[in-house]
Amino acid sequence: MKKHFEYRTVLLVILFTVFATSCKKKEEIDEFANVRGNYFSIRQFALDEWNTFAGEPFTIIKSVRVDNKTDSSFTNSDTLNWAPIFEVFLATDISKRSFLGKYNFNQFDDNVDGTHNFFYQAKDKDLFTQKLLITIDQYSMKVRGIYIETIQHGFWDEVTQKLYYKPMKTIQIQRDERPRMGSKKFTVLQYDFMR
Repeated sequence: MKKHFEYRTVLLVILFTVFATSCKKKEEIDEFANVRGNYFSIRQFALDEWNTFAGEPFTIIKSVRVDNKTDSSFTNSDTLNWAPIFEVFLATDISKRSFLGKYNFNQFDDNVDGTHNFFYQAKDKDLFTQKLLITIDQYSMKVRGIYIETIQHGFWDEVTQKLYYKPMKTIQIQRDERPRMGSKKFTVLQYDFMR
């Protein structure tokens, strides 16, 4: 009878442990279940900009600087290959729900500049998008600028980027490649809109 009681006790302890563990996992999974919304969407913003300005003709000065050598040329909105530009910016999007809780968020106003600022900083140094700063005009509530920093740790190298977009004025992509062996490469690709 005593062994039978011991087996029941052990069985109850095991069941209680399994139940408590599964409840804890469920709590971790459901941490953001009731949270509506997400972080700022670069994808949605890019789509809105594209839909607003697509088909509008304007001249663009394209500058490419590799290390200390710069080359500039004129192009226009109709002939520019937009795909590589979008690809760089869209890769930084943090709006998926899987990113919730992975960034520290701060909001601050700059009354001298007349802006609201929304700043996201990665909690984990291995996340691709490390920083995202959105600057919004206090009066018109339109985006004045977006600044993004990324990092990619590879076996052979480390690549950091600094991206900047001032709506319909400037697109800048800075890329710093630091290989474990060989020389590093720093490039700046900039598009200035002549509107």
